[in-house]
Amino acid sequence: MTHKTAYLLIALYVFTLSLIPLAGSLIALREWVGFDTGAYYYRNEHLEVRVTGLPEGLGKPRIYVYLPNSSYRPVLLIDVDDRESLVEGFSLFYDSREVKISSRNDTLTITYVFDDFNVSKSIVASNDSVKLVFESTRSSQFYIVFKGKNYTSVNGVDLSSIHGRSLELRNVSKLEFTFTSKIAGRGGGFLEFTSPVDVEVKENVEGITTIAVSFRGEKLEVEVRGYTEPVRVSSVTHAISSLLNHRVTQILLPIAAIASLALGWLIWRRL
Repeated sequence: MTHKTAYLLIALYVFTLSLIPLAGSLIALREWVGFDTGAYYYRNEHLEVRVTGLPEGLGKPRIYVYLPNSSYRPVLLIDVDDRESLVEGFSLFYDSREVKISSRNDTLTITYVFDDFNVSKSIVASNDSVKLVFESTRSSQFYIVFKGKNYTSVNGVDLSSIHGRSLELRNVSKLEFTFTSKIAGRGGGFLEFTSPVDVEVKENVEGITTIAVSFRGEKLEVEVRGYTEPVRVSSVTHAISSLLNHRVTQILLPIAAIASLALGWLIWRRL
C-alpha cells in the first residue's frame, strides 16, 4: 500500500466520522429518539418536545418553541405535570403500577397501568404543533395539570390581577396565553380542546402558572401551539447564536474536516 493510498483511506475515515452528527440529526429529525433512562425527545425546525425519564419521572412532556432569529436555544412553552395530574383521583406519577412507553415515527405513547383500568397519553408532534391525546379504558374523571413560566395572561385576563386567587373558566374549548422571557421577549400559545373543559388557573410567587383542566369522559385531545416574537439583536450576537446552533455546527464539522485534511495533505507532500 502506497503512502498516498494510506492517506486517502485515513482521510475517508476522518471525513466519515465528521458526518456522523449530521447524519444522526437527519435520521432523528421528525422522529422520537429514546434513551436508556426512559427519556425521549422530538425535534424539528420549529419546536422541540422533551419527555423526562428516570429519576425525574417517566412520561412528563415539556414543549419548547424556537426563536425565529436564534434557534440554538428553545424557549419553554408549557409542560404536563404527571405528579399533580389525576385520573379518578389517582396520580399518574405516584399511583400507577406500571408505565409503558412506545414510539412510532411522530407519535409517542405512554400507558399508565392501574388496578382496574389503564390510561394512555399519546404525544403526536407535527411541523408547528403538538397534539396530546388522553384516553382511558373506561369513562373517568380527568384532572390534567399544565405548567408554564412567566405567563402574563390567560384568555385575555391579566394574571397580575388575580394574585393570590385563582381564575375559573367553565366549558371552554380554547385557551390562549401569553408570556415573557429573557431570551424571547414576548411569546404566547394556544390550547385547543376537542370537548369543552373546566379550567382553573393559579399563579405562584415564583412565576409558575398552573393550568388545571378537568373533564369527564374516555378521551380528550389537546392541540398545543406556540410562538415567540423576534428579538432585536446585534449582528455579532446573531453570528454567535448561529455558530452555537446545533444544526450549523453539524454542517461545519465536515467542512472543517475537509479543510484540515487538505492542509494535512499539503504539509505531508512537502515533507
